[in-house]
Amino acid sequence: MNTHLSLPFPGRVHRKREGFTLIELLIVIVIISILAGITIPASKGILKKANEMAAKNDALQLKSAIASYFTEYRKYPKENPGADDGANPDKSDNELMDILLAADTETGSDGMNPRQIPFYTGSRAKPAGQGKYRKGVQTNANGGGELWDPWAEHYRVVMDTDYNNRIPAPSFVKDTSFIPQGVIVWSAGEDNDDDEEKDNVITW
Repeated sequence: MNTHLSLPFPGRVHRKREGFTLIELLIVIVIISILAGITIPASKGILKKANEMAAKNDALQLKSAIASYFTEYRKYPKENPGADDGANPDKSDNELMDILLAADTETGSDGMNPRQIPFYTGSRAKPAGQGKYRKGVQTNANGGGELWDPWAEHYRVVMDTDYNNRIPAPSFVKDTSFIPQGVIVWSAGEDNDDDEEKDNVITW
C-alpha cells in the first residue's frame, strides 16, 4: 500500500498567511476615516444639545429661586433696586448669588437675606481657565458665589423692579417690546453674544 502523500504543487509548502496586505490595511483605514467623519459631528451635536439642556435647567432654577425670594421678602434680590431693562441685565455674579445662596455677608440684620434662607442650590462649577468656571456654582469662603453657564459666562437676569409685570425685552427679541413676566433669565450661549438669538437659551 502506497502511503506517500502527494502535494498539489511539488516542492512548494503551503503556509498559513499572517497579517494583512497593504490593500487590506488601506481599506480598513478608509472605513475608519469614514466612521470617524460620521461620529465626530454627531458627538459635537450631542454635546451642544447637552449644554443647552444644562443651561436651560440652571436658568429655570435661578428664575425659580428669585421668585421664591420675592415670595419670602416681597421684593426682588437687588442691592440697588431700580427699573431694569433688557439692554442692561443683572448677572448671576456675587451681587445676586450671595443673596440667593445666603452668604454670610447677606444674612446679617442689614443684609438682603436676614432669614438666612438658601434659595438656590446647584452643582459645583468646573474650572474653565482664566479665572472662569462653567456648569454650576463656584462658591467662596463666606458661603456666596457665582453661577456659571456651560460656556463659562454668567446668566443674564432682568427683574420687574417697578412691579408692573412688564419687563422690557432684550435687544435680540424682535417681536415684542415687553415680556409679561416678573423675572426673565437667559444665557448668551456658546458665542457669548446676546444679540445673536440663534444660540441664546431663554426662560420665556
